[in-house]
Amino acid sequence: MPQHTETKPASNQPNIQDSFLNFVRRERLVVNIRMMDGQEFEGRVRNFDRFALILEHNGADHMVFKHAIAIIRTPKSAGSYYAHG
Repeated sequence: MPQHTETKPASNQPNIQDSFLNFVRRERLVVNIRMMDGQEFEGRVRNFDRFALILEHNGADHMVFKHAIAIIRTPKSAGSYYAHG
């Protein structure tokens, strides 16, 4: 019986999205988030998971669903966040 094998990314290697969000969270960078509907928020990423992130904005925490985000901009180059490997 033939064996079927799949190539899967190493589970211990972070993806680029996680690396980017971890970088801006750790550095406490103020980011600008543009939503798919054009609305914009500015704040700090406090936490995130697979589906959403918590953005501290105007003294309150907001849960933002990732599927509704179009762009996240940083105030400076964030070149050191890239996943290596």
